[in-house]
Amino acid sequence: MSVSFEAVPPHDETTVLHERVDRLRSSLDWAREAIPTPIRDELHAAVDRCDERLALGIDWTVVALAGGTGSGKSTLFNALVGVDFAVPGVARPTTSDVSASVWGPERADALLDWLGVAPDRRLRRFDAMGTTPDPALAGLVLLDLPDHDSVNPHNREVVDRIVPQVDLLLWVVDPQKYADNAIHEGYLKQASVTGQPSLVVLNHVDRLTTEEGWEVARDLQRLLALDGMHSVPVMPVSARTGQGVDVLRAELEGAVQARSVAADAVAADLVAAGRTLERALARDAEPVLPEVSELVAALAAAAGVDARAEAAAAVVAGRSSSVPAQDTMRLEVVDRERLDWIDAASEGLPVQWRIVIGEAVAPAGELTAVIDAALAGVDWPEARHAPFGRRRLRASAMEKDMLRLGREAVLGAIEPGIVRPTELIHQAYRNLDELTVIARAQAPEGAGEPEEPVVEPEPAHAEAGVVEEEEHALPADIWAPVHEDRHERHDRHHHEG
Repeated sequence: MSVSFEAVPPHDETTVLHERVDRLRSSLDWAREAIPTPIRDELHAAVDRCDERLALGIDWTVVALAGGTGSGKSTLFNALVGVDFAVPGVARPTTSDVSASVWGPERADALLDWLGVAPDRRLRRFDAMGTTPDPALAGLVLLDLPDHDSVNPHNREVVDRIVPQVDLLLWVVDPQKYADNAIHEGYLKQASVTGQPSLVVLNHVDRLTTEEGWEVARDLQRLLALDGMHSVPVMPVSARTGQGVDVLRAELEGAVQARSVAADAVAADLVAAGRTLERALARDAEPVLPEVSELVAALAAAAGVDARAEAAAAVVAGRSSSVPAQDTMRLEVVDRERLDWIDAASEGLPVQWRIVIGEAVAPAGELTAVIDAALAGVDWPEARHAPFGRRRLRASAMEKDMLRLGREAVLGAIEPGIVRPTELIHQAYRNLDELTVIARAQAPEGAGEPEEPVVEPEPAHAEAGVVEEEEHALPADIWAPVHEDRHERHDRHHHEG
């Protein structure tokens, strides 16, 4: 089986992700008090990472070689680069330096600065002596990370910092330590949860017989399935002899030429944010804006608009001689209507969201004052007796006109303080909930169930005739399930209403 990278237009993909990240940031600002601090901190960190990575563009594809001591990462790095640059052997566990090689004529200094790669650990393969042009890999940034299990604890900190920042992870293991709990529990399971694009390389297969190589590769695939990495291939290679390196290079070429893997990495970060958000949102809740017209009608009636409209109609009809003065709004009425609105607007949402809506909506005293001011500024029509034969029609028109003017004034008064803030909070909730929908849609089917081993090219001296398994492409559009889920929920609420 081979990982397949589907080409996505870079500008379109970047724009979509930028918009989503921007919506997430603004939603977090609007709803900050509704989300527990630890979750909010995680989400802000994810947003910052996505922003920074997108700002650097997706024309660069950052691939990191990660693994433990003795896995041969540095030797594999040198084999892929074509020159000896990374430091292999016993010296490697004593340094926390990250080595980087850049393919193509362009520089990647801003990106490498962001990744924290020291200037003296950067190789521009385009300028390196003894290398040949490799246009198929132009745009690749290959990192050789410190050993995550090094005796130097700072190395683990470096690995933990860089792993979430890269676009594709190549986990390098060896036949002796491929089942090491440190990499499976500490990294591979987490990569499965976040959906970070990954490949697993079984190095040193030249030390095994054909039968031993297949046995180790299949057992490693079994362990990956337990980690939740059901569709991640195992690629047997020998960095020392070069066996399998050309196949690994072809995978990197596919990732670089598609230029979608960087966007996939940002999307995976957003999916992980969605899983975090599930702890702060109610599943399948859909915030619904209460009927604004009902609120306006109730407040207008409480302010005496309806009574004055009826009185004006009575004057036109000849049943009365005057229209009473405009009443002032009673605070207790506004307060009651305001609380009813908040209750209706937060129905089905976690209780903290009711508090947020209540804090966003203007207080009753402020609403009372703006309603009174709005009604006082209305240019009410003058009510006069109508000719006998036209009284009914003109009285009806007068009443409707008075109601319209009064309710328009009330709506204009409350819209900025009640309606708009509620709409923004609801939109913030939907934007956040959208990520949880994506996260659920991206959860692997049959998680925890064993799958057939997915093993990449044959190990050392393997015989021909092995049947390749069917390829499974990465999803072309991870946002599609959101739209489907949103339509389903809309239809359900429509029918329930």
